[in-house]
Amino acid sequence: MDIIEKKATELRRDWGIDIYSPINIFNTFLEKKPNSTLLWLPLKTNISGACAKTEDDLLIVINSCNSKGRQNFTLAHELYHALYEDSDEWFICNTKIKNDAEKNADLFASQLLLPNATLYEFINKHNIEAWSLDDIIKCEQYFNISHQAMLVRLKQEKLISSNDLDKFKDNIIREASIRGFETDLYKSSPKNREYYALGSGVSLIEKVFKKNKISKGKKDELLMDIFRSDLVF
Repeated sequence: MDIIEKKATELRRDWGIDIYSPINIFNTFLEKKPNSTLLWLPLKTNISGACAKTEDDLLIVINSCNSKGRQNFTLAHELYHALYEDSDEWFICNTKIKNDAEKNADLFASQLLLPNATLYEFINKHNIEAWSLDDIIKCEQYFNISHQAMLVRLKQEKLISSNDLDKFKDNIIREASIRGFETDLYKSSPKNREYYALGSGVSLIEKVFKKNKISKGKKDELLMDIFRSDLVF
């Protein structure tokens, strides 16, 4: 087993998720990494996300302009940087830069969301001999991964050709919709979540307020700073 694949498998095990199950990556992350904050921002097209860590805390930034499926992949990608790379510098992930660290993070994300054993179990369970668009959409919907990531993974495994990838890549929202699937996986964050935060950064503000360490005005100001006006008004 490749060392990156092994890390992804071990993290699933540590998180109590069997190798064949889909992951709700955001909920699981917030549960398993309680001193972490997730921040959604509309970033440039070529920036998928970023992360920074201290000894005690972790901040991960997600590009809210990307599709939900891509955001899932980005979180898994940033987890690789945060958990397995020893640096206190910002990791800013540019999709146009593919050095070894970025390639490893991509591989880790792909294996965390859809392990090899899981992919081939899906193939056997659904008797797939040649992947159709129906099969692809069904698989990516079940495992909550982006359409592009699904196609790239199948191409890497030599399960589809370059021509197949080109043939299947377009009009995915319509194609999923006419097959009866929800299309949130293929859409960017809604307007009220373009700027948003979840995690310890939010709860910490409430904790220090309840301990009378900050005023109500300061609490509201801090919540506004992390784009949680819904908790102010």
